[in-house]
Amino acid sequence: MLKGHTFPRAFSARYHVLDSILAKEMQSLLRRIEAHSTSAVPQKKTIHNSGVFENASKLALGFASLLRRSISSSSITTEHPAVGDVVVQPSGRRSAAAKPLILQTVANVFTSYFAGKRFEEDGADPAFSRMVTDFDAIFHEVNQGYAADFLPWLLPLHGRHLARLSSWSHRIRGFMMEALVGGRVEEWEAKKAENNNGEVEEKDYVDALVAHVRSEASPQMSWDTAMFALEDIIGGHSAVGNMLIKILAFIAVRPEVQERVKSELKAALGGEKREIRISDRVVMPYTEAIVFEAIRLISSPIVPHVSNRDSTIGGYKVEKDTLIFMNNYDLNMSPELWDQPEAFKPERFLVRDDTIGGYRLKKPDYFLPFGAGRRSCMGYKLVQYVSFVVLATILDQYKLVPIPGEDYSVKVGNLALPEDTYKFIFEKVR
Repeated sequence: MLKGHTFPRAFSARYHVLDSILAKEMQSLLRRIEAHSTSAVPQKKTIHNSGVFENASKLALGFASLLRRSISSSSITTEHPAVGDVVVQPSGRRSAAAKPLILQTVANVFTSYFAGKRFEEDGADPAFSRMVTDFDAIFHEVNQGYAADFLPWLLPLHGRHLARLSSWSHRIRGFMMEALVGGRVEEWEAKKAENNNGEVEEKDYVDALVAHVRSEASPQMSWDTAMFALEDIIGGHSAVGNMLIKILAFIAVRPEVQERVKSELKAALGGEKREIRISDRVVMPYTEAIVFEAIRLISSPIVPHVSNRDSTIGGYKVEKDTLIFMNNYDLNMSPELWDQPEAFKPERFLVRDDTIGGYRLKKPDYFLPFGAGRRSCMGYKLVQYVSFVVLATILDQYKLVPIPGEDYSVKVGNLALPEDTYKFIFEKVR
């Protein structure tokens, strides 16, 4: 079995690979954007019930193109199922239901990083699009807090929900086996034979899983366990994507927050036209603080732990196999720990540092969004990196403008968003 919490140590050295994923095929994507720019003028217009124009023809998805230029190397097409939700106005603004665009983008980051595989987006690869949709459906379903989650004897009353979860899960497993794992075992065995049965370099997470399944270590890892591990890791894109949409909702109605990010971008880029890099985080602490503040306010529940022996917590006896929850909401909204806890104030995560002549990010000890201890979230760094790059890239190119009548309030205690959620106007700024 994989040893507890070895993932960050084993793969932290590969985080630099993210920069190459973010920048891959940059020039070719820029050429595609330029080629499509003339087709972005609407030929057919109808009045959308939101009060903005809707283009009934195929559009060059400027917003989606921007994200892919930063995060993914997939080709830009106009066959995305969300094309009907993308609006091009005469002013050059674009209004979009950003969730499907961001989910597919982040999914490609995860599959590229963990499995060395990138897929066509915008419906060009129906199996990939279905995988993203299925993961998001599962993520939404398991975050509804049904009574049966805590009272198992109620499960027979949830047959329809369980059947849907089973259907989505089987479809995901089929995609993973065919698109991500197919051929990798034979490839690994061929490399091992070439190396006279010596060690095979593990280039990604799939290689690591294959090596453990094929090893003679005890206890032996089964393929079923390995596939569950892969599905858990890849499925993390749903949480990141949903979180990013909520971050956009927070800042869409706060132009002063966007302006402060743009000031950081101006200082970081120095007028240079280039992609946002992970290394820019060092000089953009406020942008990172936005991510922390959004996570704090959302207060998504932390995955519970189970005690592996009889113990005591705060003087209370805790028997073995007891389910243990951390009250994340209480930690994040306590007036004893936070000034104006219900307010959106990213600056609360910044401290003045005279040695650098500015501010730096500081995470208080009582801020535990990814859990604590050996069983904390393994991918927390990836969450921070991807969130930073997507947010900074969007605000480098666009100003987020709220659509009149759209509700941008963000519910707390649950990260999952329904399929039909926030729409935004993306006003081109450079």
